[in-house]
Amino acid sequence: MRQLHYVRVAVINKVDLVMWTKNGAETLPFVLKRISEVIPDECVNNRILVDDNSTDRTCEIAKSFGWQIVFNKGSGISDGANIALEHVESECFVSFEQDLLLSYDWWRKVPAHLSNAQVAVASGIRLPSKPTDLRKLQEYTIERYQKRERGLDSFLYGKTLDNTIYKTRVIRQLGGFPKLSIPAGADNVLAQRLQQNTFQWKVDYTVRSIHLRKGLRDELEHYYWYGTCFNILVPLLSKKHVRIKPLVLRLLFSPFRGLDIAFKKNAPQAVVIYPLLRLAILRGVLAGRKSSV
Repeated sequence: MRQLHYVRVAVINKVDLVMWTKNGAETLPFVLKRISEVIPDECVNNRILVDDNSTDRTCEIAKSFGWQIVFNKGSGISDGANIALEHVESECFVSFEQDLLLSYDWWRKVPAHLSNAQVAVASGIRLPSKPTDLRKLQEYTIERYQKRERGLDSFLYGKTLDNTIYKTRVIRQLGGFPKLSIPAGADNVLAQRLQQNTFQWKVDYTVRSIHLRKGLRDELEHYYWYGTCFNILVPLLSKKHVRIKPLVLRLLFSPFRGLDIAFKKNAPQAVVIYPLLRLAILRGVLAGRKSSV
């Protein structure tokens, strides 16, 4: 293990903003407008957008908001993030994804966590834009994980790359963003590497940005997609293989959990939504396992 030095940021004067995109024209105008509303212009050094061969108006829209366009020489989030990192010039930088509406209190709350020398990365959380009961379900999940101190799930929850500020020097010392053979999990593996080098990733659960979704079907597809990556991602994080039986048991008991969520959060649709999410994950895991055979 390399010895990394703590980096304290007392006052953040300027940051670079980075984003990676792929055909994001539908949401990008709202996303970029919100970023400009939340983070003052005088606090921004560079705006760097790494585009992954978009065929829509993504680049045109980004240019109209003053973002510099750089093209992804590889593909996917890991490559896009590392290309963006190559262009970062500031002591700290902030990353976004193309479908996130940044919380209005993000700039006031999240960067302040980096004043702690051990905290190298800080972020808020994100909640889906719709349906409402799905958002309440995820609020319930947040409340559960906030109370936990141990376990892989609680360690990883909320650690995403889409509303996140980093100490540039630390990320570069770690070798940049993890390059994985799957399209998900770079955030999870980065969090693990930080922990192994005695750094912290602080998640501020009070800062809640909005993940722009078209509806429940869109979210189910996301859970399925994430499930397809589990068979590779879980061994990377825990040196254990994904076991199907616990996933099946969680699915079988999911109606009871859904009922608990519905009662505690006044979200009646959670009775159906939660089992569907568990089913989507299980189907994704099985599909990922089948494709690797």
